[in-house]
Amino acid sequence: MSRTDQLVPPETENPIRRFVQAHPLATFIVLAYMVNWAAVLVLGDPLGSGPFFVAVFVLSMTKGWPGIRALFGQMTRWRVNWKWYAVAVGLPSGAAVLSALATIALGAPRPTSAQIGLWTEIIPFFLFALIVPLLGPWEEPGFRGFALSRLMRERSIFTSGLIVGVVIVFWHMPLFFTGDIPMGDVVLIMAGAVVFAWMVVGTGGSVLLAMIMHATNNAVSGEYISPMFTGTDAEILGWIRAGIWCVFAAAVLLTNPHLMSRPRSEPIPASVAG
Repeated sequence: MSRTDQLVPPETENPIRRFVQAHPLATFIVLAYMVNWAAVLVLGDPLGSGPFFVAVFVLSMTKGWPGIRALFGQMTRWRVNWKWYAVAVGLPSGAAVLSALATIALGAPRPTSAQIGLWTEIIPFFLFALIVPLLGPWEEPGFRGFALSRLMRERSIFTSGLIVGVVIVFWHMPLFFTGDIPMGDVVLIMAGAVVFAWMVVGTGGSVLLAMIMHATNNAVSGEYISPMFTGTDAEILGWIRAGIWCVFAAAVLLTNPHLMSRPRSEPIPASVAG
């Protein structure tokens, strides 16, 4: 037995650390659910940064500082082709505007001048959501950074993306019961999971671009377009928007058939994937 083995005998190793190392993904999912559901119960709102902090905890137990540093690297990876910025901003903005136009075409009242004039608040909200670790974009380091990378070790990008989508749907479950999120968003989340996975892999693991896409969707669709519609019109808006995201996902799969097979090489930093 080496001197190092004598310094840290297996029987004295922290049992919590040992469990997390044996079940990192399951630990992440359970803790992410517990944190978010507790936040909804106590605060009335989800804690967007919950998955991020849970991922940091799990990485600290499994990979230590190298794993945490790799995750931070994904969150600050901005040197990517300009087209990915166009995708991150353009797809959610386009889906929001097209769904609004389609809903109006189906008979919904036109937004008032005052409602349309609120477009000036889009950028401030986008920046707030992206920078302040409270809202939805901060889910991405956990879901699209940590969870997606581990799943892709043994599964295709497509399958891994869908699994992450299911995890995210159940993470939002309390908000579906309270009516704060329309049921159409279940379809949107699943379709979006394919698009997000494609973008993360295409950018070499950039979680920053995923955060930008999420922040754009929240700012344009959630804070600007959605409040323009109420009642049945809001439900129609939600289903049309979900349908548009399904078209995006189908287009991604048709133009990138390799997403259906297992990646030939690790597209996410190995220190995060583990």
